[in-house]
Amino acid sequence: MSYTMTFDVSHKVKIGGGHVKNFLRHIARDADQAAGFHFQHVNKNIVPERTKLNFTRVNDGAGDFRALKSVDGRPPSQELEDYLNQRLATVTKGLRKDAVPIRGIILQLDPKWFEEHNPGWRETGINRAAVDNLDASLEWACKEFGQKNLIGFSLHLDEYSPQLQVLMTPVTEDGRLAQKDFFKGPSDLRRQHKELRGHMDEAGYDVEVRVTERSTEHLSSSEFQAKADRLQAAAQDIEDEKATYETLVRSLDVRRSNLDAQQAALAQKEREVAAEQEKARRAAEAAETAQQAAAAARFAAKLARDEAEKERARLQATNDRLQQLPPDFDRWLDKVRVGGTPLRDRFMADMAKARAARSDVARQVGYPVRNKGAEDAEREGG
Repeated sequence: MSYTMTFDVSHKVKIGGGHVKNFLRHIARDADQAAGFHFQHVNKNIVPERTKLNFTRVNDGAGDFRALKSVDGRPPSQELEDYLNQRLATVTKGLRKDAVPIRGIILQLDPKWFEEHNPGWRETGINRAAVDNLDASLEWACKEFGQKNLIGFSLHLDEYSPQLQVLMTPVTEDGRLAQKDFFKGPSDLRRQHKELRGHMDEAGYDVEVRVTERSTEHLSSSEFQAKADRLQAAAQDIEDEKATYETLVRSLDVRRSNLDAQQAALAQKEREVAAEQEKARRAAEAAETAQQAAAAARFAAKLARDEAEKERARLQATNDRLQQLPPDFDRWLDKVRVGGTPLRDRFMADMAKARAARSDVARQVGYPVRNKGAEDAEREGG
């Protein structure tokens, strides 16, 4: 995978009005902070807790760069201004009031490269691979603009993305302060960017062949900061929108999960209701069957009672008829003998058998049993 390489030289710092001092303090804020100096900075995107991770160096005047230090109680950032003044002292012509003694150069690796190769840079600083790539870009700047024209540099890790800020003063070999000798126009800027990409590719940084868009404006320090603020605000808006979108997606996922759970609970409830309804239906059918069986039993009982009542009436009629014998028949039973035995004795024996049979039937249907012999005896005794 290839990565971009930012090359931005649009930032101009003009002389006068305190612009130079404020800009250098902004660049070397880590060194000032470490020495106990704290200055206000207009860049709202700085994360103060990460400023200690920044890395700032000043030209030592001998072909190298060294750490800044506080001299005579002054803030370390003053050393950058001291070196600048040394270079400007070599300019043979007086400086104009609108002269631009510093050109800010931003050399920045692709933020994606850091996320993939140095994801912990916000907590622990840059790793060896990042140092090597940034050293390679600084090496190109020394070659392109001359090492002695580089006032110093600072690797800023307390902003949105890591970036190398190189401070360049455009002093020519013949003692002129001439921006146009180093930045000759759009075509030369494209040449510089192309050569930078080629240098980075040789150093092992897989750089894109396409030249990324860069500013060709000539911005003052305040204009550059305003532009940086707008770009950072736009980037933050994108991040906020992304965070809002991700929050919305998570919220939708939670709602979807809750809806699924509610639908599952509703389906379970519907199954339970259906089961209860089926149970109630079966119970209703059983109750109806029981009611029908009870009605049939009551009807059968009524038929049995009616039949028993009829049988009792019939037996009563028979009994009453048998109890009422004509007087002539009664005298005839006493006169007639069969085999020497009065006919009455045989008749009474047959009647006793008949009463016994009727008594068995009466007991079966629940009819009261009358004892004719006992009744006759009571009448005779009375």
